Amino acid sequence: MAARVTFRVLFGGEEDARKLSIESGIPRTVEDLALKINTFFEVTEKFRLQYKDKDMDNQFMNLLSTSELEDKGTLKVVYMLCETTRSAPLTEDACCTIPGTPSKASSSSQEPSDSDSHSSNDTIVLSSPETRSCPWPRSFVVPRFSSCAEIMLQKGNDEFKAQGTVLCPTPKVRSDILEGLAEEIIKYTAYPRDEQLEEVAKALIQSHPCLLEKVTRTGYCGWKHYLKIKIMNFRTKLSRAGHPEVAINSLKNKRSGQQSPAANIKKPRKGDVNFCPNIPSGETKHSLEMERVALLMEVKKKKRDEALIKEKMQRTFSLRRQEVLQEPKIPEFFNKWPALFDVIEINLEFMRLTTVPLTSTFLRELDRLTGDLIRVFNTKGGAAGEKIGAMMAKMENNQDINVRRDCVLRCLSIYLCEDLDTLVKEYVDIECSEAEADVAGTTMAIYTVQAEGDDHDGPGGLFADVGMVLEGVKVLNNLKSINHACVMLYGLIYALNLSYPKNLKYTLEAYQKILMDLESSKPSPKVRALKLKLLR
Repeated sequence: MAARVTFRVLFGGEEDARKLSIESGIPRTVEDLALKINTFFEVTEKFRLQYKDKDMDNQFMNLLSTSELEDKGTLKVVYMLCETTRSAPLTEDACCTIPGTPSKASSSSQEPSDSDSHSSNDTIVLSSPETRSCPWPRSFVVPRFSSCAEIMLQKGNDEFKAQGTVLCPTPKVRSDILEGLAEEIIKYTAYPRDEQLEEVAKALIQSHPCLLEKVTRTGYCGWKHYLKIKIMNFRTKLSRAGHPEVAINSLKNKRSGQQSPAANIKKPRKGDVNFCPNIPSGETKHSLEMERVALLMEVKKKKRDEALIKEKMQRTFSLRRQEVLQEPKIPEFFNKWPALFDVIEINLEFMRLTTVPLTSTFLRELDRLTGDLIRVFNTKGGAAGEKIGAMMAKMENNQDINVRRDCVLRCLSIYLCEDLDTLVKEYVDIECSEAEADVAGTTMAIYTVQAEGDDHDGPGGLFADVGMVLEGVKVLNNLKSINHACVMLYGLIYALNLSYPKNLKYTLEAYQKILMDLESSKPSPKVRALKLKLLR
């Protein structure tokens, strides 16, 4: 039996060193070792490994074979920049993951019920070089700057290491540095948050310690301030160049009454990566509109070509997003883009927007956290605790995975002092058409129709139909369960750029920041408290 080995793993630099122990000994291949690191440290970005080579005076070299490793050695994780490529397949593995990471198919194969049939729909093809393929990285990689700037920085770093002397860059060099950082930031977002700018400034000082500001509290406050101004100026340039993500917020593109710089800024707020993509090279709005018309005709056919529909939906993604951001009425948009209101296409659209699979990720994380969620729910007292207890009792003797998921989602809402029943309308002994007519006047609702002859009370009954209504329009039906409907509603909120309804804003925020792990750095106090309790 192989002896237990331990490695010191550096993430970015000496300031972030972590311990990795492997009971089965040194892995046979680099891919196996990378998988261990990916699993143990929950790394999601694509990376390569380096090791300290004794023949090169313990300098870090790329690891090509695990035969170079020994117990208590030092490894370094080097994040690789995600590049966007025309017609490059985008899967959960291809986007910011390492070779050897379990694929969606393998991870979703453990999920019973409806998640199995949709996990294969999480693969899309990027339509243009302008489409982003990666979310904001966990560790920002400082790019190379101009040759002049790199020479000065190298010299400055050497002097700082030898004498502790900081570099005072010339205005030209500072401008080159800020320009390079701004261009790198724009690869991920045109509207970086304050903490992201701070992360970039910190990464700059870690990569080039000669730029340290000794008179500031953090050592990089000035660089963060410079970056904030640079990004604002950079957005102005992008707007003049016609970049849609920025141009949409220009004064001439705003509605009457909102023509002020700070009014109704449209930007990613829920982890969208491709919030407003560019029109693909070689296409125009007119050519994409012709594609939309052809798509509409194909959808109306009795024998539809599903592959052609997927292709045209992908090709018209940028046009559709620009229309969505103009906040059209749901009935009007439904008539123009009926193909979007389909389980498969909602999954694909969510993947295009966030680069994260929807159904498989949501249900996998829900199942993984179910035990911890129940533990936290059981600590709730008062009237909410009684409701949770009654809901838990309904799933104790029921092995149906959908019953379990439905109950957990209902309990989650109750725990957050909300009520999923304000969204879900249940009907018993009624025709499906009558249920649809009853909810037709609601803004947002999920309806369920109990199967005839099923006397089960509450979650777990057999449903004749589960559907969804938005602004009085039935957008989905024949869903399999309430949890499946919740996943689809969450996906449509992204696809249609809708705000979370006020009576369920914490529930949907928990979906986003706990289950989907999107834009999760600053949760609300309620969701943060739940997240901390789950980690105990």
